[in-house]
Amino acid sequence: MVIALLGGAMYYLDNEEALTKERKECGSRYKNLNALREEFTSEKTKYVEFLVKNEGLTADINALTKQKDELEAANQELASANEAKKSELQTQQTALAELQSKSKDMESIQAIADRIKGLEEESKQLQVVKQGEQSKHDAIVAETEQLVVNNNALRQLKADQDAHLSPPNLKTRVSQVIDDFNVVVIEGGASDLGVVPGSKLAVMRDGNKIAELDVNAVESRVSTATVLPSTVAAGEHVEAGDVVVSVRP
Repeated sequence: MVIALLGGAMYYLDNEEALTKERKECGSRYKNLNALREEFTSEKTKYVEFLVKNEGLTADINALTKQKDELEAANQELASANEAKKSELQTQQTALAELQSKSKDMESIQAIADRIKGLEEESKQLQVVKQGEQSKHDAIVAETEQLVVNNNALRQLKADQDAHLSPPNLKTRVSQVIDDFNVVVIEGGASDLGVVPGSKLAVMRDGNKIAELDVNAVESRVSTATVLPSTVAAGEHVEAGDVVVSVRP
């Protein structure tokens, strides 16, 4: 009976130790869950800000496009007016030539000459105005094109985030390896490198891929990721200083 009692006590102690370990693991999981909730709230806020900014950019592009069209119409009107002035100038020059050839009515000839001179000045002024409007038009076109480029970049960034893809040119290093949790710390985060939570990264050494990482937490200038055991090359082990690049489809 003593042996049975001792066996029962040892069984109880073993179960108590297992239960204590499980309680600790549950506490750790609860903390990770809270961290993921906070990260989700932050990403949701960023997404709303992105939508607002995208709508603002679209409105700016529409306004600039309208202004560009108005300037193009004004330029066309100026060009038509300039052509009309040139035609009138040609007519007056022809009349002046005829008067000069006939050597009659010198006073009328001088009036026509003065008119021609005035028309020439008006033509020059119209040309200056046209050049100014063209400069404004060119500036608006350049600004519109840049806004379109920026808008396309934002759309691509949003598409990558939705697809859980980090930027294709991402390149950084492993700064720390936490072997007990199969986790690594990566130099760079959302602000400086655009690391996307949930994206896959490749660990490179001497130009060869030795493992893949699953990004699980991203801060401003640092990220953490889990080493995917099934991707670790035989005989290799991720170490601090290994190069990290983006994995893209």
